[in-house]
Amino acid sequence: MRYINTRIINLYMGLLLLVLFAATPLKAGVNFGQYFINRTLRIDFYHIGDKQSDEITLDHIYKEGIWSGSLNNLIDHFNNGKYYIKLYDAESNTLLFAKGYNSYFAEYKTTAKAAKCIRRAYQESVLTPFPKKKVRFSLEARDRNNRLYEIFSTIIDPAAVDVIEKEKRGDVKVIDYMVNGDVHKKVDLLFVAEGYTQDEFNKFKKDMAHF
Repeated sequence: MRYINTRIINLYMGLLLLVLFAATPLKAGVNFGQYFINRTLRIDFYHIGDKQSDEITLDHIYKEGIWSGSLNNLIDHFNNGKYYIKLYDAESNTLLFAKGYNSYFAEYKTTAKAAKCIRRAYQESVLTPFPKKKVRFSLEARDRNNRLYEIFSTIIDPAAVDVIEKEKRGDVKVIDYMVNGDVHKKVDLLFVAEGYTQDEFNKFKKDMAHF
């Protein structure tokens, strides 16, 4: 009897997975090389408001080092996070990149001060692949029914003079302690030498190896 129940459960789960698979539309991925180069677009902005309001003001836009995220999975379909960033091709309005995230500002919106309409400003930074052509950067928030709606949008021209090309500082030492493969398929774990002096550089390397 136990064997029969197991077979029924397995059959049910198999049919359920088949139905879910059939009901899920297959979406073609974004061609990374068509729209992006292997660099990082960093967008710094200020998130201002209280419990009832969200206001976004741009700070700086940077062109940084290689893009360390996936080259294939550019659209986040998990629908997690209080906010979502999205990049659209400015000409065709094709969605190129999407990612959900949470922030300190989202936590502040739940406090008593925010409920009393006391406004606060938090600086936020988001990273995307660096586009080849103009893109529309969109920031979405969730309403009380958990549905996303746009709170900010702007056109970003990667060739604009106000896009700052930021290289690694010459006085910063980076140790590649363990490299397990392609950065586009691995997760980066960063140890910051906060509190160590220049004379304790070897101690830092020893401690890093220990942890």
